[in-house]
Amino acid sequence: MGSTGRNWEGLGGPVRVDRANLNDIDPSLDECCQREEESNRKGNALRRTLQRYDVVAEKERRRRQLVNTTNFSGCRCCYDPNSDGGEYLALIELRTSRKQKEEDAEETEHQAMEEKKKDDTVDVASDPSDDEFDYLLDEELPGQGEELKALEDLRRAELEMSIFSREVALSHGYGTHRQMHPTRVLKAAGLAPGTRDPSPAVVLHLVDPDSIASASLDLYLEELAQKEAKGTKFLRSGGRSTLLMDAELATKVLPRLKPEKDMPAMVAIRDGVATNVCPRLQGLTDRDGQVVTRAVFEWLDRCGVLLEHPPLLEAVCRIRPEEEALMDCLTSPKPTPPEEPRFDCGVHECCKTFPHEHIGIQNEQQDGLVISEADVVG
Repeated sequence: MGSTGRNWEGLGGPVRVDRANLNDIDPSLDECCQREEESNRKGNALRRTLQRYDVVAEKERRRRQLVNTTNFSGCRCCYDPNSDGGEYLALIELRTSRKQKEEDAEETEHQAMEEKKKDDTVDVASDPSDDEFDYLLDEELPGQGEELKALEDLRRAELEMSIFSREVALSHGYGTHRQMHPTRVLKAAGLAPGTRDPSPAVVLHLVDPDSIASASLDLYLEELAQKEAKGTKFLRSGGRSTLLMDAELATKVLPRLKPEKDMPAMVAIRDGVATNVCPRLQGLTDRDGQVVTRAVFEWLDRCGVLLEHPPLLEAVCRIRPEEEALMDCLTSPKPTPPEEPRFDCGVHECCKTFPHEHIGIQNEQQDGLVISEADVVG
């Protein structure tokens, strides 16, 4: 897919319009049909470009599809607010203890710095002033101001686009580690047969909630997701619960794992296929029962699941624009047609709008006869 020479202004700098591929059009078509096909492809390329850079529409979609779980927010296509989210006891305890150790270390370092400042009595000579040369920095070359402003605007737009892309990726689970319900985690990882557009790389941690190894692994995966693997999805869920509550799918995609003896476990997934499994975190823990971060990184790196960049914006969300438009149409209130004036024939619940009479029913408006008495008498 190429691009034309036309540049449009957009978020992230100039927008280059996609070029339509006109090479594989059937040459046996009539000339009018070929022109119609070319026009359709050019229109589709233009629409793809507009959808990709229509930031207002994308933000509105994110706002409408955003759901809140117990400890994070995400897109409705990935998360269920009623079941996903949360943390297990071992992880909460280990996180609290490490945070306390960090605070104690910072307090000790702060006290040491204060004592060093009190003991330091050496006067440092100030640097000689160079104010006399400041005029050289204030001078601007002809045309430099406009060029510098254009570069600043371009860089600012690139940063805004980068921030926006990061927000979209996070709301869909890329570059973050999140807990999901046992009946949903295998499908969310893309392991279910027939999954449309599975994530390119997923790290699945089947947790033992009482294991210190699981807790230390989750803390490291959270750090790894934020720094070095922003294009990878990191998921966790209870190991035994997942294999038992979703047993039919688990036996197909993870036949080597047994819920009684193989927990905790880590699974590497590429394009919806489990490529490697590490039962009981073999070879990844030390004598204290916590994971060795270097060993975990090398294992994931060998499996090829540490991706630096997430997929493109248009390929991240599983809810397609046409599906959303259809749901909006189905759920939107239908306009009520204007009521036509009802003809009063004297019969209750009769809704006919044209003049008429009911045979056999006599009331103030009608006599109920096929032929009136006046016509019979003459």
